Amino acid sequence: MSGLERRWRVLSDLLTLLRSRGADIPPDVVRDLRSARSLIEVLKISPECEGAASTVDQLLTNVEFYLLAEAEMRLGRREAKRWEERISASLSEAEVIPETGMRFRPGLPRGEHWVRIRVSDEIPFDLLEELASREGVSTELQPDGFLLVRGDKEKVKSFIRRLAEELKTRG
Repeated sequence: MSGLERRWRVLSDLLTLLRSRGADIPPDVVRDLRSARSLIEVLKISPECEGAASTVDQLLTNVEFYLLAEAEMRLGRREAKRWEERISASLSEAEVIPETGMRFRPGLPRGEHWVRIRVSDEIPFDLLEELASREGVSTELQPDGFLLVRGDKEKVKSFIRRLAEELKTRG
């Protein structure tokens, strides 16, 4: 698990806790957290995507500032400081935590390269379809809101690179 993913997980836990305590989290904060998660998944598949890691870091920093301020108001200064320490620890954690692995999902292609991308406001369906068409990969919208993109290994990688570039220019 990468440092960005550990940081995302801690921030996600904090957001969940704050919501359970009655905090009304603005949609842009939730959107930034979801976008960061999507880009983390892109980085897992294509780590060479330049700029994606810095975009994730910026998104997480925005979320962190808001959530820590909200934590101080809702949970108190001492508890907010503990959360800040957890976030810092997630960044400096040297220990490698084994991944739990992907869960089996029926209907995914065997022997073909593929990636699943969550369709959202930041990553709209139309953009994904356009990029897939340009790269010559096939798509299938799945019931859980993900778009399955599949095809030749190099074409799927090229699709991911173009998506990362597009998201970088938009963000």
